[in-house]
Amino acid sequence: MGKKNYYVVKEGEKVGIFDNWPECQASVKGYKGAVFKGFETKAEALEWQNCSEGVPKNLDTNDKVDDLTDVDFDVYTDGSFLNGKYSYGYVFIKEGKVVFESNGVGEDPEAAKMRNVAGEIAAVQHAVEKASTLGVRICIYHDYSGISLWVSGDWQAKNKFTQAYVEFMRAHRGQYLFKKVAGHSGDQYNDYADRLAKEALGISTKY
Repeated sequence: MGKKNYYVVKEGEKVGIFDNWPECQASVKGYKGAVFKGFETKAEALEWQNCSEGVPKNLDTNDKVDDLTDVDFDVYTDGSFLNGKYSYGYVFIKEGKVVFESNGVGEDPEAAKMRNVAGEIAAVQHAVEKASTLGVRICIYHDYSGISLWVSGDWQAKNKFTQAYVEFMRAHRGQYLFKKVAGHSGDQYNDYADRLAKEALGISTKY
């Protein structure tokens, strides 16, 4: 194997391409869920950086959403968990206004072992199904990294639920883009989706 001259960080303290290991290491060390890879050439690094299922070539998930002019709705999704039940919530946003929202509860005991992650998955799938019914393209804002990284292949889908999720999302390829947001960071609509998910389980929220 050749010497690694470039390193791509997709999930870390700082994301992007680095031309030395110390900078890459500083970005990923201690970062939960860090995703990175080393390459011999910059061309290979760029190709991997720009490769993400559901995201057009040369458009990384960290690009500004303002550049995504071919999206009909911004959609925020979230999941929650309480007493063996998981829930989901999602909201469609157009020009800064809520145009549609939905939430619900899942009770599959096996899926519930994934706790709120089961809800995160359900929220995205229900949102994509709604988008498919409407015949629109959406940008999915999510706060759990696996939502996009399972689909891109950067995280391995190890159980039947994540595998089914990946199969579903790839079947709807081209209908959505992903955008990672920080959870519980004061993002108005991320909080909105979180509240919807919690309300489905009867959990009160402060916002």
